[in-house]
Parts: sequence; structure tokens; C-alpha cells
Amino acid sequence: MNLVKTLARTLVVLPLFALAACHATISERMGESLTVVRGFQSSEGKIPETVFAKAKGIAIIREGSGALIVGGSGGSGVFMKKVGMSWSAPVAVNTASLTVGLQAGGQERDIVIFMNTEEEVSRFLDDGVYALAEASAVAGPAKTDPKNAGGPVPSSYYYLRSKGLFGGLLVGGVHFTIDAKSNQETYGPDATVGEILSGKYPKPQGATILTQALE
Repeated sequence: MNLVKTLARTLVVLPLFALAACHATISERMGESLTVVRGFQSSEGKIPETVFAKAKGIAIIREGSGALIVGGSGGSGVFMKKVGMSWSAPVAVNTASLTVGLQAGGQERDIVIFMNTEEEVSRFLDDGVYALAEASAVAGPAKTDPKNAGGPVPSSYYYLRSKGLFGGLLVGGVHFTIDAKSNQETYGPDATVGEILSGKYPKPQGATILTQALE
């Protein structure tokens, strides 16, 4: 009975994580994304410049989660595509996930995903699902890690940073959706994701600082 109650509470809380993310504006998302990138670049796990240079797309997300046997998380962020040698205007994305396993605690998580091929960019945008279970995540190469030298480049790299207390094995993934409302408020009611990423619309104020951090 207690397990049933826990599951019921989780199913109620999970949509709240996603709902909270929906309130973030593009400006707020860009500010959070800049903080995430700077956090990585000032840490021991600094992302190599070559990873930024070779990427075809990038998603920057900040999530919050909580769990007791069954957990949920949600967050918000931006996705950008490489246009020529620079980055496109940002598209707003939200995330929500349900995890099952031996776990307890609460956590904040910063996530940066680099897509290294055009096919991976299309899959990311079309499918709306990407796996973040620790056992299956493809960690990006560290600056001085000789094990990552040579060989084929994976279709995508994941960089994760966690805050708070959290333990155990997670079995699950993250579902993300394009936040049409935030995008339309920024670029206009007729703007499509493809048009935003193609460079048809000017970047919102403040985007230059974020794109410079990525270059």
C-alpha cells in the first residue's frame, strides 16, 4: 500500500516539474544556459574547445529532481544549431522524466548535449527522447584523457554536473519537448523551429553573450 501511495504521489509531482519549466522565458533560459556553460568551463571537467567547434547542434539544460524509489525530474533550456561557423538563435526546450530504481534524495543537474552529425540533430528534434541513464550515457572526452584520442567520433556527447545528494542506480530517460509558447512569444506566432534554427529570425537580446561562450 505504501508503494502504491508513493507511485501515486510521484505521478502527481512529475507533471509539476515539467509545468515549472514552462514558465521560463527565452531570456531566462539563455541566462541559465550561460551559467551552465561557464560552470563546466571553470571546473576540472572543462569541455575541450574542439568539442564546441565540431558540434552540429547543442542542447543546454538545467534540471531539478527528487525521488523515493520512484523519481521525477524536469527542467528547461535551449537548443541551438550550427549555422555556418556560428550558432543559430536559441529554441526553447523543456524536459521531464520518470526514473525507477534504488534511489533517494534530491538533485539539481546541469546537462550539455553535443550533436556531432546532422543526422543526430534531426533525430534529437524529431524523436523528443534522449537517454540519460548513467550506464548508457556517452560521456564527452576530457581535455587530457588519452582514451578518447583517435577512433570514430560518437554521434553525440553528454556532459553532466550534479548538485545535491542522490544515490543509487537510475533506470529511465528524459523526454523533452519544444516549448512552442516561449518560442512564439520571442519570435512571433508564425515562427517555426526550422526557421528559427536556419537563421531567418534575428537572435534575441542577450544571445550574443551565450554564443560567444560557445565559441
